[in-house]
Amino acid sequence: SSSASAAPATKRPNFLFLVSEDNSIHYLRLYGAQNGTTPTIDGLARHGLVFNHAFSCSPVCSVARSTLATGIFAPRGGFQYHRKIKPATLPRGFLPWSGTLKQAGYYTTNRRKTDYNFQFPIKRLWNASSGKASWRNRPTKQTPFFHMQSFGQSHESSLHFPRSQLKTPTTVSPKEITLAPYHPDTETFRYTHARYFDRMGVIDQQVKRVLGQLTADGLLEDTFVFYFGDHGGVLPRSKGYAYESGLHVPLVVRIPANFSHLVDHKPGSRLNGFVSFVDFGPTVLHLAGLAVDKRLDGRPFLGPRVPARDLAARDEAFGYADRFDEKYDHVRTLRKGRFAYVRNYQGFYPDGLQNNYRYRMLAFQEWRALNKAGQLTPAQRQFFLPRPAEQLFDLKADPHQIRDLAAKSEHRETLLDLRGRLRKQVR
Repeated sequence: SSSASAAPATKRPNFLFLVSEDNSIHYLRLYGAQNGTTPTIDGLARHGLVFNHAFSCSPVCSVARSTLATGIFAPRGGFQYHRKIKPATLPRGFLPWSGTLKQAGYYTTNRRKTDYNFQFPIKRLWNASSGKASWRNRPTKQTPFFHMQSFGQSHESSLHFPRSQLKTPTTVSPKEITLAPYHPDTETFRYTHARYFDRMGVIDQQVKRVLGQLTADGLLEDTFVFYFGDHGGVLPRSKGYAYESGLHVPLVVRIPANFSHLVDHKPGSRLNGFVSFVDFGPTVLHLAGLAVDKRLDGRPFLGPRVPARDLAARDEAFGYADRFDEKYDHVRTLRKGRFAYVRNYQGFYPDGLQNNYRYRMLAFQEWRALNKAGQLTPAQRQFFLPRPAEQLFDLKADPHQIRDLAAKSEHRETLLDLRGRLRKQVR
């Protein structure tokens, strides 16, 4: 209604999404990493909420972003393949949620990555989607806005460096790194890891810059700020693989003082309830006071009538991996509480199948060479071996998912329960 669009800015919150590419929780001290510092992101956490269990649903960009943009699980929407030959069409009359905000009078801007696997006129989703898009261009100071900004400085390509780069010092020392047990302990892996912590420092600076603009405009306490990774990554066996390293993303939501009454949590809290990319759109719409399309797979995790105990009770996340460029692999996962169940529909393939883009990274190349030379431990060699049809991991005891419990009799009940839940979800 016209009266709603004329309402003062304080009546409707703004939303800012700050998205770092290709990073799981494993690179932030906020989530227990031993290295690297992100003071700006830590500052958001002090005034907001840290989600201990946030998931991208897919471990690769176009599928994760399509899931985020629609609120629909990609395999249901038909956009689960990374690097589509032809984009999917969405259901008749369906509008991705940034378009719903735009229709309701929000000024919606995206800077600048889209990477959707579905066809949709960009103008219906965004007032502006470009390298210059900004809330600062909205028609009036009273117009509420949703701005999404992606930072590519942590993208996988930042680790596609030549061998000569290994002589360039990093801020985080390669000697201080704790490697994942599935990675060989080599100079290349240590350097690649250290460089990635440095990239996260660059991301923190970018986040600081945008928050500085928001603060200068006097909008900080009217705006919900979401910082998150667009999926996991990016050392070998993370991006592109449906493990925790590929799906478990950092999520910090800063709660603005002028809208704290909408949220049933104290700023500075850490939350254990599970949230996924399908829930982000419904949450924003709900906080904005708008109806959520019943066809969405997600549901709001913040806002009126979403009590803290409701979120705390959520303990499941669904994940999927399909084709990545020329690498075919059909995987579905269900995380419930401390357990992760993995269904490998093409388990006869190893994880380490050729993917041209992945193997541009020196660490990937070296890992394969060491495997061929027979120089890996059993945990490091797993990546190059066929997988069983189903796997079960206890993430509390085994956060890196190297001890498969599927065949252990004492876990049979958990296995059957999760197998049934996943089958139901897939159907």
